[in-house]
This record gives sequence, C-alpha cells and structure tokens, in this order.
Amino acid sequence: MSRRLTSTLLGSATAQRALPTTSSLAFARPASTTTTSTPPLSSATPSPSASTSAALPLTWPSYLALRRRRRLWSTLTSIPTTAAGLFVGGGYFAGLEADPTELIMGLEPLVIYGGATLGCMIFGYLIGPTLGSSLFSLTHPAYSRGSPSPLEIMDRELFEHIKRNRVDPRFQSVNNLPPDYYGEKITSLPTYRRWLRDQATYKRKAAHGVPGETAQE
Repeated sequence: MSRRLTSTLLGSATAQRALPTTSSLAFARPASTTTTSTPPLSSATPSPSASTSAALPLTWPSYLALRRRRRLWSTLTSIPTTAAGLFVGGGYFAGLEADPTELIMGLEPLVIYGGATLGCMIFGYLIGPTLGSSLFSLTHPAYSRGSPSPLEIMDRELFEHIKRNRVDPRFQSVNNLPPDYYGEKITSLPTYRRWLRDQATYKRKAAHGVPGETAQE
C-alpha cells in the first residue's frame, strides 16, 4: 500500500514538471516571421529622364496638341487680318486724288499708292500670327498664365531637343536644304520621330564623300 502511494506521488510530480506553467505560456513570444520588403530599384532610384519628364508641367502629347492648335489659330487669324489690311489700305489710297503730272519720288502716284496698299496687306498678314497667339492665350488661361507659363516651359524644352538633334546648316546647299530647321512641322510624337529621321538622312547625305565627317558619324 505504501509503495503504491509513493509511486502515485512520484508520477504526479513528474507530470507537473513536464507541463508548462500558466505564467510561462503568458509571457512566451513566438519567433518574429515579419520580413521587410525592399522596394524595386526602379522605383527607389528613378532615371534622370523620368525625373525630368515628371518636372514638366505638361505631357508631350498634350503639349504638342496645344502647339498644333495654337499654330492653327495663328494661321486662320492671318486670313482676316490680311483681307482687312488690303481693304483698309485700298480704300484709303483709292480715295486720294492723284495728279498724273506730279511724280512722287520719280514715280507716278498710282504706282506709289498701289505699293502702299500692298504694304498694308503684308502688314495685316504679319500681325495675324501675333493676334492669333494672343487670342489663344486669352481662351486658354490655364496654359498661358504664369512667369514662365506652362507653354513657355514646354516651348523651351522642345527647342532644346530641336537644337541638339537638328543638322548643321553649314553643310547645306541649293540641292540639299535643311529639312524643317526650326521644327515648325512637329505637331505630334509621330511627326517628331519623322523629323528625327529626316535629320539623320540629311546628315548622311551631307557627310557622303567627306571622310572626316563620315568618321565623326
């Protein structure tokens, strides 16, 4: 009887030592499995071209569309201003009395009046683009206000691209004129790519037969 009681007490004590206590369960902490994800290199260190384009106030497609629209306004405005210059000049000089016997700078008055009328028409044609650009700025204040305005910033950026990629005019000739030297025909990204191809073609034609230039290319 005493042996059974002793074995029972020893078994219960061993079981108590094997089981974890409540306090040890309460303060136990699982191993940390959290991993810190490293951002990709492209997002952490953007390229210079991406940072430059992000700093521009407009995207290139939207800017080129606005540039094409502004040029259209300038062209269309030149039509009424040219007609107004012709009518105003013609009406004024046609109402003047001309004496055929009196010469003006050695020429007949009709020749002088006709030349002055033509000058009024040319003046109207020249102020047309300026008036069209002013009207475009008034109707698009979001892109034309500021110092510098968003359009002015994009104009400067486009001119820098054109200046870096256009051909050297020193190699021009009568049979090989520079293609769109100021980039006036650039109205979209496809036309800009076509302009770049035209510049490259001109460079190859200009460097043909010139060893020094061919080596540089």
